[in-house]
Amino acid sequence: SEMMHFEAAIDGAHIEANRVYADKGSASNANRQFLRKQKIKSAIMHRAYKNKPLSSRQKLANQLISKKRYIVEQCFGTIKRLFRMGRASYFGTTKVNAQVILKSICMNLKKAANKIFVDQPLRGAIRPNIT
Repeated sequence: SEMMHFEAAIDGAHIEANRVYADKGSASNANRQFLRKQKIKSAIMHRAYKNKPLSSRQKLANQLISKKRYIVEQCFGTIKRLFRMGRASYFGTTKVNAQVILKSICMNLKKAANKIFVDQPLRGAIRPNIT
């Protein structure tokens, strides 16, 4: 698995989870067994290996997992694209954590503004004549 600290990430979350969604980087039998021991359902995407393509069932499972992960991942994509978070601007854990928190606040403000103004027409917009 590419993710070396999977167990620490799950234990460090301090929340009671019933299912964990993860990308192919976390795909390993050790991670799936760890989740089974913790009585957490695994929604880790399946990974194809050399000379061992995915079965049709694994492909279907990946599609279903992707539909759920997309909702969260689009937020990270927006933060990366609009707020330039492809790379941290600072050195040190404290400064980087502060930067991530501030960018997350910006993202929440953007989402709130979109919810407020989505139903209102633009100023100066031409309205059709209703006769």
